[in-house]
This record gives sequence, C-alpha cells and structure tokens, in this order.
Amino acid sequence: MKSYVSSHLKDMNRRNVYKLLCGMEETSKSELAHITGISPPTVMKIVQFLAERELVLEVGEGESPLGRKPQMLRLNKNRYYSIGVIHEGDYLKVGISNLKNEVLTLKKVRVQADFDQVMGETLFQVINELLVGSDIQLSNVLGIGLGIPGTYDVKREKVIMAPLIGLTQETDISDVIRKVESYYGKPVSVDNDLNMEVMGEFLSLGLTEENDLIYLSFGTGIGSGVILNGKLRRGKNYMCGEVGYMAFLDDYVADAHHAGWLESRINLNALREKFGFAQDGSIPEDSREAVIEYVAVSGALCINNMMMCYDCDNISLGGELFDLLGDGLFHSMEEKLNRLSVSGARLRRRSCMDPGVLGAAAVAKEEMIRQLLREQE
Repeated sequence: MKSYVSSHLKDMNRRNVYKLLCGMEETSKSELAHITGISPPTVMKIVQFLAERELVLEVGEGESPLGRKPQMLRLNKNRYYSIGVIHEGDYLKVGISNLKNEVLTLKKVRVQADFDQVMGETLFQVINELLVGSDIQLSNVLGIGLGIPGTYDVKREKVIMAPLIGLTQETDISDVIRKVESYYGKPVSVDNDLNMEVMGEFLSLGLTEENDLIYLSFGTGIGSGVILNGKLRRGKNYMCGEVGYMAFLDDYVADAHHAGWLESRINLNALREKFGFAQDGSIPEDSREAVIEYVAVSGALCINNMMMCYDCDNISLGGELFDLLGDGLFHSMEEKLNRLSVSGARLRRRSCMDPGVLGAAAVAKEEMIRQLLREQE
C-alpha cells in the first residue's frame, strides 16, 4: 500500500507541475514550489524528469531583486502534437494542436453524408495533407481525436443513431477506429462531436472544475454539449445534449431514423429548402432578416429550456449558422432569450475558431500525456 501511495503522489505532483507549465508563459522552480506547495527538492526532481522527456526548456535567467537570478522554465509546447477531427455532417474539419492547446493548422472540407466514404478516404487525405503542409512529423503526434455527429456509446464503440450522416440504426464502428489506428500507429479517441466542442470551449475559456458550461451548435445539425462542475455529462443513454430532438408541438411523433423536430426545422438543409439558399451556401440578402427571425425563435426557446434544466447561465453558441448570419442571429437570440428567461444568461459566441477540433485534439493527447508522466525515473 505504501508503495502505491508513493507512486500515486509522484504522478499527481508531476501532473500538477506540468499543468502549471501549460498555463504559464515562463516560470521558475521556486515559483512552481510556491504555487503548488511541493517542496523545492521535489520540484527540482520533477523538472529534471520533464526535461529528460523534452517537455520543459530552460530559457535563461529571470529577474530577482536579491541573490541569485532564477533559471526560467517554459513548456516545450511543440515537442508533441495531437490531431482533432470533427465530422459535422456536411463538413469535415481537421486540425493539429500542440501541448498548449494551440491549433496550429486547420482545414475544412465539404463532404457528402456518407460515413464510410468520409472515414475510409477523406479523413486520411486531409490528415496527410495537413501533416505534409505543416512539416509535423507523425512520430511526434500523440493521438487522434474524432467527433461524430450522432449519439455515440464510448464504451461499446457504437453509433446509436446519426441520421444526418446516414447511420439510421445502431452501428459498430470499431473496425473504422482500428483502421485509423493501424494506418497511423496512434490511438484514436471517439466521442459525440458536441462533447468534443464543449470540451474545447471549456479549455479556451480557461474554466475550472467549479464551472458549468453549455455549448450549443446550430449548423448541419442542432446539438449541445454539457459540462457540469468541470465534468462532461454524457447521460445514461449518451443522449445528454441531443437538443435537436426537442419538440414544441404536442402532435409530433419522434423517429430515430430522421432528424428530430427542432433539428428538422432549423438545420442548414431545412433552411436551404425553405429560404432558397444559393449553392455556395450564401443567403439571399432579401431573406436574411426572415432567416434570422425564424431561427432565433426556436433557438431562444431551446436555450431557455437548457438553462432551466441545468440551472446554468454560462452559454456559448457556435456552428455554421452563426458563421453565415453573424451578430444578427446572436443578438436576435439574445433579445428573445431575455424575454423568456427568469434568471438571465451569460450568452456569448464561441471563444475560439473551432472548439471542436481543439477539444478532440485535447482528448486525444490526454491519456498519452498521463503515460509520459507515469514513466518510472
């Protein structure tokens, strides 16, 4: 038992120091000891451990009013990378992130709603193009994170339903995952795309374990990711956040083979048909206000219901519709929500360019970093 406790304490101390390095531009051993409460000799050992694994760099002397100047340290943020992939129905987005969760390169391509083709061909093409174009060596990639637009069972590696990408019944995708792992020689972590997005937004905002966050995306599909007390909420049936199945009519009959009531009304394809979007996705100027009003009514109802269910006032909004309609849609939703809500909401647009790619990449590297920090001295 004593040996286990000692080993666990070492792992925890290393993680705490590493986490601090991730969040700071530069620091010193003495500052690390002061912030963490870990003894200076132990901090010295941890820094040496990290330096041997090329995770920390010495960057020169710092300033000191008295005595010896401290040796400054910095995370070697570009020592390792991870790849984040978000399949969002009509689009595939792939990015490469470093250890500081900075997305260094990002590519977005339009795809058909054919899961097998996207996962069997397009995914490999885009990842390979990004690796070649960025000069990042595959040997320095820790893993690949993949977000799928549907209800996903992370334990059984099965998509329960994802009608927007043609998966209308429970589908085992373990072969797809193993194929990607085998080709790149890297572990692949899979989850619902909105779970990846809310985790990326959570990181981007710098929130802590005490915080809640709801991230809602309006685009090819309508969905949300939920973090409560710093922990991702999936739900017993992995349905948490599937707001596309919200219904505001009592005669609606649900069908798992098709998009839900809310999603079928305000997703991109439905709006294209209703308002006559151009082939390139642009919205006719004379229809713009009507589209905003139409989407904002249902969107505000959805947001208010989420707020009341989770008692959370920390809401981020993103997705293709906000890219197309901009601040007009955001302000219209905000105005309608203020009329609906009895508690008020802290509503914001997403805080980074693509939280889904950021979240997927972060998930991919997490376990590998834990392994690096667990290695024996």
